[in-house]
Amino acid sequence: MSPEMKEPRSKPTYWDGALVPDTDEHGTGPIAIRLTDEERTSGQTRPDTIQQALTYYHRDGFFLLENAIDDELVDKLYIRMVEDNNTYLSKPHMVWNQGAKTKNVSQIPPLTKEWLHKDFYANVHVMRILENLLGPQPELRFLNANVACPGGTGRQAVHTDVNHRFPTIPFGVVLNTYLQDSSEDNGVTEVWCGTHTAYPHPEQLKTKESGWIRKDLIQDRAKTVAPVLPFIKKGSICFRDLRLWHAGMPNPSSRHRIMLAVDYFAAWYQCPMTLQLPKSVKEMVENDWKISTKGIEWTDGEIDSLEVPFFLNMTQDPGRYLIQTEKGFEDWRARETGVYQFDRGVVNEECYWTPE
Repeated sequence: MSPEMKEPRSKPTYWDGALVPDTDEHGTGPIAIRLTDEERTSGQTRPDTIQQALTYYHRDGFFLLENAIDDELVDKLYIRMVEDNNTYLSKPHMVWNQGAKTKNVSQIPPLTKEWLHKDFYANVHVMRILENLLGPQPELRFLNANVACPGGTGRQAVHTDVNHRFPTIPFGVVLNTYLQDSSEDNGVTEVWCGTHTAYPHPEQLKTKESGWIRKDLIQDRAKTVAPVLPFIKKGSICFRDLRLWHAGMPNPSSRHRIMLAVDYFAAWYQCPMTLQLPKSVKEMVENDWKISTKGIEWTDGEIDSLEVPFFLNMTQDPGRYLIQTEKGFEDWRARETGVYQFDRGVVNEECYWTPE
């Protein structure tokens, strides 16, 4: 089990002049940092919480923030998204991520005022950490969720979400909030700690267009730091560097495994991706969330989230976007050739770690 932050001591502990928080600085990842009840109630993030978050993010490219969201809110959203999933799977534009065997799908959460709760999308503690990671006014530019449906038998290839050239410093973070306890029993994500800085790009990619990682590098990395299927508590917010290797795993259980996927980018990165929200939540987002809205397009009327096609562009080039269609995922190559190749690869042992 990962070490956790404890309740604050009456006196700080120092080592050779440095403030040493309770968490073991040399533990293996992923690391869980637990907000104290006082932090959650007051909305004030302790400096040593931020210090630990930055330490493990830069080391591992991944950490968990626990005790950030009330269980009642999490359960309510989980129930709604399971109901929505039954409808979404019948949509003609629905596409399984990396093949039907995974039973893994991207599904946008409901986008009405009732469901856009600040704790999920602009959590005060999350924003303080992001501002220290990415700089002032990080930009919300992607709001989605990943659902591992019951009965999946296929896993995803080890991959990175960015298959383009990118900076060698953190420029984007995906926040994955798990809506139920998750482990290898219900399809928790396989995490490869430290791979966000381990190998040069694009040499690490099996093919430039896919983001899938070369087999020889997968085997090599596992000798140093093996992949992990962590236990993640319900309501935990996972900070994942967009460069980090990871892979969706099948969910053999009888219940959906759902995690939100919310991306923030550094303002200096100038990400061209935008997301749509209804004007009915504009005042709430601007006044209560208090985030940069540069990446948000405000639309008239309500938005049926299940009708919104998947859209992605993590590059700095407006023309390199990916959009979901009934023909498959349309990327820049499909727009040039009419051939839809993205996410059509076959996942086999050449795509993931096999212990030697």
